[in-house]
Order: sequence, then C-alpha cells, then structure tokens
Amino acid sequence: MKISIATITKDFNSLEPINDFLENALKYNHKIYSIIIVYSHNCNFRLVESLREKVKVFLLKVNDSPEIIKSLIKIGLSIENINTLLNCRTLKEHKLVPYGMNRNYALIQALLSGTDALFFIDTDVYPKVLVKENDVVREKEIDFIGRHLEYLKKEKVIITTSDYSGYSIIPPMCFNGMRELFLGLQKEDAYEFLRNSEKHACLNLDNDKKKKVFETCKILGGNVAIKLTDYKEIKPFFSTVYNVKGENFLTRGEDTLLGIKFKNCHKKCIDIDTKIFHNTFGNYPKVPDIKKDKSIKDRFFYTCLGWIGRNPFLNWLKGEDVKEVKKLQKEKLVIGSRALAFYLRDERFLILPEALEKSYHDLERVINEYNNTMKAWNNLIEKLEERELNK
Repeated sequence: MKISIATITKDFNSLEPINDFLENALKYNHKIYSIIIVYSHNCNFRLVESLREKVKVFLLKVNDSPEIIKSLIKIGLSIENINTLLNCRTLKEHKLVPYGMNRNYALIQALLSGTDALFFIDTDVYPKVLVKENDVVREKEIDFIGRHLEYLKKEKVIITTSDYSGYSIIPPMCFNGMRELFLGLQKEDAYEFLRNSEKHACLNLDNDKKKKVFETCKILGGNVAIKLTDYKEIKPFFSTVYNVKGENFLTRGEDTLLGIKFKNCHKKCIDIDTKIFHNTFGNYPKVPDIKKDKSIKDRFFYTCLGWIGRNPFLNWLKGEDVKEVKKLQKEKLVIGSRALAFYLRDERFLILPEALEKSYHDLERVINEYNNTMKAWNNLIEKLEERELNK
C-alpha cells in the first residue's frame, strides 16, 4: 500500500515525532510514500528540506497553498466548493483554524496524490506504548504501521484507531461537585475514572499482549489510519470556532464526529487496542498537578470550552432531543463550574454555563457550516470518481 503520514500543527518547528515514526517504519520494513505537513502560522523550512532528503514531503499552509487549489481546479471542482473546504475565514479574523479543516487539508492532499492509507499522528505522540511489568511502567516500541495495517488491509475495514497510553488530558482532581461538572461537560465516564485518580494519577497504560480488538465509532485523531482506496466512503472531519464574551474558542471532537458518520457506513471502524504513547503535557513522567501548574490549568480550561462547543452539534448529529439535553447539562454545569472555580481558585471557569448557552445558540449556524462542508465534500468525491474513470 502507498502509505502517507500526516501531521497538523500551528507552527512547524521540530522533526519530532515525525522522525520517530519514520525510523519506526524503517525498522519494521514499511516504506513511507510521503509526509503531509499542515501548518497555519510559522514553518522552519530548513527542517522541511532536511526531511525531504529522506521522504517525499507535501507542505501545506492553511489559506496559502496554491498547488492544492490548482490540483482541485484541474479535476473540475468549483471555486465555491474549494473555498468551502480550504478557505479558513477564522484564521484571517481570529488566527484560529478549526481542527477539522486542518485535517481535511491533509486528507484532500492524500486523496489527490494517490495515497492508499493515510496515518494521522499528532505532534505529541510516539510509536511506542507504556506498559507495566513487575510493577514498573516502561516504554515499549511497537510496529505502529504494521499494527494498523494488520486490520486496515481487511476488505470490510476502512479505519483503524486506538486510544493513548500516557497521562489523560483530564488531570487528577477531586472536589465536591466534580460529578456535576463532567455530566455538564458530557464526559460522564471521566467522573468514574477520576474517582480513583489518587491511585492511578490518570495514567493510562497499554495492555501489551492482551489485545481486545473491537468495532467502534470512537476515533482518535492522533492515532488513526484511513484506507483511501475506499475513497467513496470517506467522510470529512468537521469542527468549528465559537465566541464567548468576546473570546474565540476552537471546538473539539472533529474525530468523534467523523466516527458517528462512519457508524452508518458499509465499512468498519476498528479499535486495534494499541495505545501509543501520548506525552500529554510534554514532561512525562512528571505527574500532572492542575492546582500548581498554570499551563495544565490553562489547557483544561480550553479543553472544557472545546467540549462545550462540540456537544450541541454532536447531540444533533446523534438525533438526541437537543433542548432536553441542554436543560440537563445547564443544571449540572452551573453547579460543577462553580465548584471547579473554587477548587482551582480560578474564576475563568465560571464562564462555562454561558459558553453552553452560546454553543446551543450557534447550533443552526454550525449545522449550516456542516451541510455546506458535506456538499462540497460530496462534489469532491464525484470529481475524484470522474478522474478515476478517465484514466
């Protein structure tokens, strides 16, 4: 298979972890066709040139990639559709790029270049897992590409994915009102996990040889492979930006939403139960302390806003009673946000109920953005099919 690896970032200024994945692929005899780098702000071009000595590189800057636009025009896609898929208004206005559009840049480039299997890796993940042996946690290298291909090569499978080992994006915490907080954030399972955080410090481990492979609709964007030979079945990623009290926030869950769309697909999405290492806070193995470390507190704040911004559209997509869900979430979030703000001595978290109101208010706008994205994407797939027939 023609394999490409894609990464998205604001600033491209390090070859880590791309080099780690290239070396890992070489070690296990997997040939990489290309690396696709999508960035939005700054780039160290010397690093790109050094990378090109090893592998073909597609370098895409959001809103400034004329080559990909030329390729789309060449296959007959309209300027209107191209703008819908690639023109990022929020980058111009707020210096923010929705995660979904970032990933779609890479996905479109991979489709245009003839890639058979596209692997997305985030800038803080590595081709190894954390395992526990003799009560000691250690890092163990894995055949990252091979593990995904083992299942991706199966006829009915179109996506392979898995969760992460490493510290959870939700750091250890404990306070009265925590259950209400996570119910309001639509992260019910997190509460059960956090109840025992004093024991495990929110450190997830891979189960090594005891794999439990299963069909899923939960996709993790930094540990996922997509079979592009079934391009007619491929759906785009989707997320957006919303404004709360004058500040703009990225919504999360572009991978979650993709998983829901594949639920009704004829193909399967498989969790390969191989939790690659996620250096979540950049300082593993230091145990995250949200009360003492401002950067962790900041990250959790933006993560909460990202979930809240995602949830109304997620509930609509799942066919939930949006008004009823909102009512229940608001009740819980009012209690939980006050408790969290007191626990962290940080008044910023008091904005969470207002953010929930704003995200539900914006739902119609978000649905329109999504429908426009799907229309443009379907037109892209039609043009790719015509290109295939004309070969």
